[in-house]
Amino acid sequence: MCLRRMRLLLFLFCLSMVVGMVLPVLAAKNERQTVVVTAKEVNVRQGPGMSYRLLAKVHQGETYQLIEERAGWVKVQMKRNQAGWVAKTYTKLVLEQAVSQEDRLRVRLTPGRDGRIVGHLSKGEVVSVLETDGDWRKVVTSSLIGWVFSSYLSSYHRQEMEAKAGWVTADSLYVRVQPSLAAKRVGKVTYGEQVTITDKQENWDQILMNDGKTGWVSSEYISTVAKTASSFVTVLYSNVNIRALPSLRSPIQAMAQYGERYRVLGKIGNWYEIELSNGAKGYIAGWLVSADANGQSESNALKGKTIVIDAGHGGKDSGTISHTGIKEKTLTLRTARLLKEKLQAQGANAVLTRSSDRYVSLPERVQMAYRCRADAFISIHYDSAKDQHAKGATVYYYDLFSDYLLALSLEHPLSRMTPIPFRGVSFGNYYVLRENRLPSVLVELGYLSNPAEAGIVAADHYQQEAANAIVNGLRDYFE
Repeated sequence: MCLRRMRLLLFLFCLSMVVGMVLPVLAAKNERQTVVVTAKEVNVRQGPGMSYRLLAKVHQGETYQLIEERAGWVKVQMKRNQAGWVAKTYTKLVLEQAVSQEDRLRVRLTPGRDGRIVGHLSKGEVVSVLETDGDWRKVVTSSLIGWVFSSYLSSYHRQEMEAKAGWVTADSLYVRVQPSLAAKRVGKVTYGEQVTITDKQENWDQILMNDGKTGWVSSEYISTVAKTASSFVTVLYSNVNIRALPSLRSPIQAMAQYGERYRVLGKIGNWYEIELSNGAKGYIAGWLVSADANGQSESNALKGKTIVIDAGHGGKDSGTISHTGIKEKTLTLRTARLLKEKLQAQGANAVLTRSSDRYVSLPERVQMAYRCRADAFISIHYDSAKDQHAKGATVYYYDLFSDYLLALSLEHPLSRMTPIPFRGVSFGNYYVLRENRLPSVLVELGYLSNPAEAGIVAADHYQQEAANAIVNGLRDYFE
């Protein structure tokens, strides 16, 4: 019995020794260690040796997760599904990452105030700490390696995040190896280009570009898909482009028509990501649609606002007449009635200066705006000129302080109308503007003296577009 007990104790002792040696190894393997590249440019190879195929290049200051170490080489995780080997002599283990708390923080060649200055750090710049010496920390960035006084550094904690899509909103944006304007450039992205955001540091995004390269860009110029309360958008114009990406430079996927509704998947800047009838995704400009959630308007900007709509001419005053007999007074009343319906649907109190073919004097029209305490006065007209080739819509204002902002609010939506050109915003010395101290504009919605344009503006789809454009402009004005 004693011999068997001694054998059991010996076995348990040996087992504890083995476990004691194995557990630290397992712990080391589970502990996530990071290495930083300490040379300007280093080759990454398929295996631990110079004979293995070249996979990519890494640069000074870039950090990677350490997977394995073998015979003077380290295996690092480059991307989610890609790893490679780098000569160990060009890397160092990272003790921690830190953030510079000062602008133009001095970096010295040796640890001490007498050390030669080799460069500076910007405030908010993230660095990798390689070693310590008293109150000094040796750091590495994309452009320098040196010592910094520790009081001017604070610990940086990496924000873990799932990769997500983003779009470039700047015309041209440099991509850098580190989140700093002083870091080396590794590429460039342009407006509308789609990228994958893989990490975030302060006001910087790490992105994966279409060519497979990674780098850092300012978060200010990257837009992501945002959740939106809108469940549907309704198209406000005819022949609206649906694009592959949220950019006017992106290829056209499909064409939307007035009144069509699409389910919203998200919003990127001023673009809606929508679901097409075939199940594909597309992007439509926000200024060409009306957004709604469960049948309700997304914006309450017009709710409770009083808008006086002045249908120009009427009764004995027919206004201009087209060569086919279309009378301005008839067309302005038709537009005004349609505009009233759309404004009321947005919760506005819309009032017509005339609701039938009757004559109303100019002073009466202005007085009605005052009696209603109008928030805005819109006078609807159609133009005429001796030159039969004259064409387009125009917005007129009189008072720079009272009217101009209202006129500018109508500029963008009216300029988006596809059937006719937009002539711009101009000063107009008209009675209904000059004698009106309330915010007021006069809108000429096309030339009846132009035979081709007269037929366009009289069509129902143009009337719908014009009314929608004015509603959109008023919404922007009151938001």
